[in-house]
Amino acid sequence: MIPPADISCRQAERSQLGYFVQNMSPTAYMVPMLMCGVAGILMFWAPPWAALVWALAAVSSYLAFYFTCKRFNPAKATQTQFDQWARRVAVLNTISEAVWASMVIWFWVPGDVLNNAFLLGVMAAHLAMAIGHSSIYLPLLYSSLFVPAAALVLRPLSTGDPMLMSVGAVAALYTYFLLMMGKGINRTSTAMLALRDEKDALIHKLETEKVVAEEERSRAEEASQTKSAFLASISHELRTPLNAIIGFSDVMRAETFGALGHDNYKQYADDIHGSGRHLLSLIDDILDLARIEAGRLELDEEPVDLGEIAQECLRMIEISATNRGIKLRADMPKHAPRILADNRAVRQLWLNLASNALKFTDTGGQITLFANITETGTIRFGVDDTGCGMDADELAKVMDAFTQGNSRSRTGERGTGLGLAIVSGLVQAHGGEITLESAVGRGTRATVTLPRARLIINELAPLRTIA
Repeated sequence: MIPPADISCRQAERSQLGYFVQNMSPTAYMVPMLMCGVAGILMFWAPPWAALVWALAAVSSYLAFYFTCKRFNPAKATQTQFDQWARRVAVLNTISEAVWASMVIWFWVPGDVLNNAFLLGVMAAHLAMAIGHSSIYLPLLYSSLFVPAAALVLRPLSTGDPMLMSVGAVAALYTYFLLMMGKGINRTSTAMLALRDEKDALIHKLETEKVVAEEERSRAEEASQTKSAFLASISHELRTPLNAIIGFSDVMRAETFGALGHDNYKQYADDIHGSGRHLLSLIDDILDLARIEAGRLELDEEPVDLGEIAQECLRMIEISATNRGIKLRADMPKHAPRILADNRAVRQLWLNLASNALKFTDTGGQITLFANITETGTIRFGVDDTGCGMDADELAKVMDAFTQGNSRSRTGERGTGLGLAIVSGLVQAHGGEITLESAVGRGTRATVTLPRARLIINELAPLRTIA
């Protein structure tokens, strides 16, 4: 197994050489033209054929190096292919630099200051240009530096002339400076390429995850459609026999066609009737929740009087509350607020909150239905009870579907855990939010807050005055 560090180094080499090849295109024509220009000037000190031979060798070696680099894609090659190509590139670069360096040897004219200055100046400029271009990859950096530097330093030193020997010493320091600068550029570019590779890998990962997420979303939508179709079908299939069961059990309880013959039969009829109604209510809750989760809940918006709905909800739970000795009250301003909302949905969510409060309130307790408008114009309504209350853990999870708190119902009913989930969905469909405030032994306050946009505008002024 290849160590992770080696894998990282190999990936870095691919990125470095790939980046070097990308940056070669702007120099494809400039370098051969520069070689031909230098050869033309060399004709002042050498026969034209010698300058042309040198130019031909320089251009040929550079083009061989250039096309070897450009005709290979390091990103798609195997490691063996890449290693062979990298060695070939380093060798061809060394040959090209050797041709450049040969200019100092072939065309050097002892004692000719202009000739010597031109050759050394060209080599120094070429050396700086080569280091700036090849420092991205260390093997190219070394071959681009040491071969021309040998000619730049050793040729003046070999003359024995004190002045030229001083130039050679300066050239040695210049070479060392370029080496340090090249290594610094290499470190910077390596870090830059590593960040680029990480960015590319992250983008690729995000694109892959996006594709996976799209596929998952598509499957989820198909599953949701299947679920909706199933619920619609099962609703019809269950409602029909359930209505028959509830109707027939009602007839039996009332003994419409005569006595049942035994008291147990009447008790059984009561049980069948109660179970049927409970099951029908459960089916209705599941269908409501399914519509909410699928985003298919359509609101039939109209002016809704919160005071009237509060009174209706109180009447619906009045008998049960009276039987258990629980006091009911409404805390409303004289001018009850009217809002633009779905009448059935508002009635359902408020009745669900009131029914929950009734289940968890002890005998002698109190349930209050309230509604008001804040100073900013938002509408608040809900239910406040003096029941058993909930702790922080219960509050964190009671809004989830099929989840029930740990508190025990005072009526013995456990419910389905759908009531508050449906309430939350109905509130969100109206653009509002619901909050629960509760403490163990101190009751619970459920508050629905709807945006000001749902308040019927001509209700605002009198409400603020009265409230």
